[in-house]
Amino acid sequence: MRLRLARVLRVAPTLAVLTLWAAIIGSCGNSVYSKVSNSPTPTATITTSPGTGNFLYSSNFADGEVAEFTRNLTTGVLTLAGSVGAGSASGPVGIATGRSAKYVYVANSADGNVRQFKVNLSTGALTPIGAGTVAAGSSPQWIAVTPNAQFAFVTNSGDGTISPYTINATTGALTANGGAVSSALLKNPTTAVASNNWLYVTDDGKGTIVSFPISSSGTLSGGTATGLPAGAMPGPVIMDPSGQFVYTTDEAKGVVYFLKVGTGVLTLANSYVSTGAGAAVGLAIAKTPAGNLYMYVANQTVVPPSLTAFQVNGDGTLTFLSPPQYPDASLSLPTGVAVDPTGSFLYVANQGNGTISQFAISSTTGALGLGLPVLTESATSQPLYLSLAN
Repeated sequence: MRLRLARVLRVAPTLAVLTLWAAIIGSCGNSVYSKVSNSPTPTATITTSPGTGNFLYSSNFADGEVAEFTRNLTTGVLTLAGSVGAGSASGPVGIATGRSAKYVYVANSADGNVRQFKVNLSTGALTPIGAGTVAAGSSPQWIAVTPNAQFAFVTNSGDGTISPYTINATTGALTANGGAVSSALLKNPTTAVASNNWLYVTDDGKGTIVSFPISSSGTLSGGTATGLPAGAMPGPVIMDPSGQFVYTTDEAKGVVYFLKVGTGVLTLANSYVSTGAGAAVGLAIAKTPAGNLYMYVANQTVVPPSLTAFQVNGDGTLTFLSPPQYPDASLSLPTGVAVDPTGSFLYVANQGNGTISQFAISSTTGALGLGLPVLTESATSQPLYLSLAN
């Protein structure tokens, strides 16, 4: 029931999604976001993050577009600059930035491809790299790029595989690095995050997160699964700036799981309730000018929708801020979350109304200001995830 319901809602018109919102919470406790099945950067802080973040991009699921925004570096304000096609409608999901944050990659679940773009460093406009596409598996969901920008990995929920790629250092182009990787540990791989040596993949079919060693050539060795509590439906996954800790949300239980990297294989250390009801989806970590670390989590189907704020402690544990919850009138089925390179501004993709909400972050307390919504190219575009580039 859970999976079938999520599939129907993901492709339904926005009005239908909003109408059924209360029913979702009361019946299955599911997020409107789950894996797309037409056959969910939050990019880890340690990955190829931008130095300035002049531009922001959203994967607009419903209309098959990527919205392009310029960003005021002082105020954080976004301005819609245009949009570019990213394959079939009801398709774009995961979005990630490549080497020096000058390339953008988008997984399209509907047509089994990854779109690859070069960033115009003056305007932020995206233009295709080469033919513009590279093949993935069935229903690709997410793309994880290693911090050294040598390799990329795409999760394919439809056939339970991972597609590995090498990245051209000059052009940013992706090239298949052997065939798709299958594993008995995978059923419906959804999101992923990578260090230079390890790939961590969430699987909402098994309720696990799998650790795969990455070889010097970018191939994957046999993985090790870390179990999450029974009934878990892991969502987006990120890594802290030091690379010592991993965090993933649970879209069924509304919690954040804290895992330790150790020597590579993840160990579940704790969990934190993000919302008592509804789904916890996107999450991101901000390192502010004061040197503090804060985490923000999108609570998608609570009423009203909200963000939860935590302080990230030196040992990776989380402490709720006071107040911990930030309901905001600009939020509508909030899904993806991103933070600018200075840790001063938070951006949230609103699947429900086709906007991006922008918030100022207090450097010393982590408190959020009021959200300012900016429309993507369509109120019904259903933006899912965000990535910044230079």
